[in-house]
Amino acid sequence: MKWIEKLIGKKEESLPEIKFEELEAWLDSKSRELSGPGQPEALFSKINDALRRVEKSATLLEEAIPEGRYHLKMVKIATSNRDNMVKQVRTLVENIRTQERSDARAMTEFHQNAMQSLNVCRENMLRSYQYTKLVFLEESKQVLSDVNSLGRLFNELIEPVEKQKQRFDALENAEKAIQVMKKSYFDIETEKRAIKENDEKAARLKKEIDETSQNNELIRSCEQWKQYQNYMDELARLENTAAQVESEITALISPLGKALNRLRQLSDSGRYTLAPDMKEGLRLCVSDPRSVDPEFFAEFEKIVKSDTLSLAQDKRNKILEQLRIIESSFQPARTGYRSLVQDIEKKKSEISNISIAKEQENLCNRIEVLKDRLAEAEKALEISKKHLVYLEQNVELKKNDLIQSVSAVDSSIRIDFSI
Repeated sequence: MKWIEKLIGKKEESLPEIKFEELEAWLDSKSRELSGPGQPEALFSKINDALRRVEKSATLLEEAIPEGRYHLKMVKIATSNRDNMVKQVRTLVENIRTQERSDARAMTEFHQNAMQSLNVCRENMLRSYQYTKLVFLEESKQVLSDVNSLGRLFNELIEPVEKQKQRFDALENAEKAIQVMKKSYFDIETEKRAIKENDEKAARLKKEIDETSQNNELIRSCEQWKQYQNYMDELARLENTAAQVESEITALISPLGKALNRLRQLSDSGRYTLAPDMKEGLRLCVSDPRSVDPEFFAEFEKIVKSDTLSLAQDKRNKILEQLRIIESSFQPARTGYRSLVQDIEKKKSEISNISIAKEQENLCNRIEVLKDRLAEAEKALEISKKHLVYLEQNVELKKNDLIQSVSAVDSSIRIDFSI
């Protein structure tokens, strides 16, 4: 066997492994080991004995009778302060309760709480001791001595923990790292589920967009759609022609603008009275020239000729000339416009009866909605992927922290992070 080892080299012994999920229990056992087996229990027994001695000496102080001759006032002051010392001791005894746990954390917590209670007790006792000892010297001195002995026992209890503080700190850091990693592992799984869901959602939406687009293309290639397009082109031609005629009508009336405005001012001020149909015609010239009754222009011509508007001769001649043009052109243009409007309404009615147009519109709207939902899913997917990278990087950092902390507790252990 030895010659084989010499030939291929002795196999390097691998470090013992512990799975990540078993690490908390292992750290807990290490914490108990570091406290020193058997030692805390023995010290707790001593502390309980010391507490009983403190309580007994406090009782002796409480029952002590002054020996010798003292001024009455001194006895009263000493007695009052003695009562306070006894009260402080009994409060201390009530606050200190030994425990069964002997791990480092429990020892540290017990020591901190016990020393806090002890320091408060001693601080309050020492003020009263200055007066109590004048009458009850031995009894009060014994109480103080017994209380101080508790402090020595408390420090003796924490001494093993303090000696291995670095390892205890490593234990605590390891436990914290484990909790952070557990949460990160949970968040990673949550994020992976979100990525899968959004990825599947995006795939479904893309497929639905493709199917809806194909249906839209099928509609655009059918004969009914071509008929619809022809109708739409014809409607556009009619509307364009109507707009041109409307523009021509407006162009016929616009040269009368100043004269019409002058007539409106005279009417509004009451200097000239217009018949109701003339008032309406005057209003339509401005708001809707297409609807003016041709008779309005014949009456307006009379008003211009009567010089009611007080126009200069050349301006009046131009207006009369424009009115003659209107007389020959306005009515045919107005009739033609009305015919075009009727044709437009008829064509719109025909278009509205073609159901394929509404179907195609619905498909286009559906595609837009699907594209918006796809953009949202892809954005959520990208956010989740970035967050997953961050979480995984954070876990790797915590792994290194955990490895270092565990190594500080026991350098012979290797952590198996496989799940």
